[in-house]
Amino acid sequence: MSPPDTAPVAVPFRGHTCRELYRAIFDADAPEQVVRQLPSQSLFMVVKERGLESSADLLGMASLEQCRLLSDFDLWHGDVLNEESLWGWLAITDETDSLELLQKFIKFIDLKIIAVLIARYVDVKVFDEPTEQAPGPGFHTPDKGSTWIGIKTENPDRHFLLARLLALIFESSAEVFYQLLATQSVATVSMLEEEAFIERTKRLAAEGIPDAELSASVHAPLSLAEARREIEERAPHKVIEDIRSIEPLVYEARATRLFAELLRTVGDHDALEMEFTFIMNAAVVRWGVDFSDQPKVLELAEQVKGAINLALERVTKDGDGSVLSAYTALGLGKLYRLGLTELMALRSRARKVPLEAAEKLRDADPVVFSALACAREALPTMPLFLNEDGSVAEEQGVLAPGVKPIASLKALAAVSSLVERAAAV
Repeated sequence: MSPPDTAPVAVPFRGHTCRELYRAIFDADAPEQVVRQLPSQSLFMVVKERGLESSADLLGMASLEQCRLLSDFDLWHGDVLNEESLWGWLAITDETDSLELLQKFIKFIDLKIIAVLIARYVDVKVFDEPTEQAPGPGFHTPDKGSTWIGIKTENPDRHFLLARLLALIFESSAEVFYQLLATQSVATVSMLEEEAFIERTKRLAAEGIPDAELSASVHAPLSLAEARREIEERAPHKVIEDIRSIEPLVYEARATRLFAELLRTVGDHDALEMEFTFIMNAAVVRWGVDFSDQPKVLELAEQVKGAINLALERVTKDGDGSVLSAYTALGLGKLYRLGLTELMALRSRARKVPLEAAEKLRDADPVVFSALACAREALPTMPLFLNEDGSVAEEQGVLAPGVKPIASLKALAAVSSLVERAAAV
């Protein structure tokens, strides 16, 4: 059993990426106390960067509430249970010398998720009188013949993981074991999954993850005229204070030029980090990115920074204000909305190009076709091969695959020009 927490351990985490945060945890005199002070989402990002199978040490130190939230972030693809990830959680105890992590898993996981596995992969036969005769091949009984269970997966690893889980639940609480076996007789898999997702959403909301309605408001358009009017009024923006900042969200992804300048010059880093955290989590919800897909989350963070950079360029373009004064008046939220307004205008123009015309460009002009395809995305990007000035980078005559954020007015103009060429076809 872990010793009880004593006095808080003060560790400065400002500016840490996932790797730096992991290193700071184990450089501390009391790593477990440090882990338990971390926001669950920060800890989750460290676990994802290292890989679940390499994070037994962190999971062992985390509280039950933190572990529950880690699973909430990791076990879902949209509103559907990510079963592949779930099997990974069941296997993590194999990285240790005991079943302690699996016992911990049973304590923090929503039991409806285990009930889903049972409904999908376990045949249950209950008899009024105990019998020594198995009802079929592969069945075994935990209670001397009253109940027989057969696991229906042909994957030997999953068969082992599920059998071990059920045995441990039976040993820990026979009452819970029988309740789980009986669940499939009163609830369908879809009902269990839906109820588990609703409860997961509530827990994440309590952690500061905005719901769909609030996330939509974070993405409402803001015109340049509105932004300039607020800057002229010189009233400081409203500061977000009721959430914890998730530093890997701020510092793991590359910063754009003006965003980096803002980080260097701003006085209140805490307020900036909290606001960016709120915007990023709203963006994850709004654009349908899974928290478990960390590469996509970090790509989105670069796109959000790109939109903010666009806005900072736009409002400081004529030399009538600094990056810091624009941030002071608007905050990151309105800067993001202003940059997003520019991107949505580009998307609107790109989506007006008929699909038939776009298809003609696929072979005739792959540069224009790629730029148009990127501009039509829900959140527009630009081809990796396209430079800010509109020139094209090739390697031995081949265009580099991939995309990158539109993070400057020059880049926006370059993509816009190509979209106009597509529209003229």
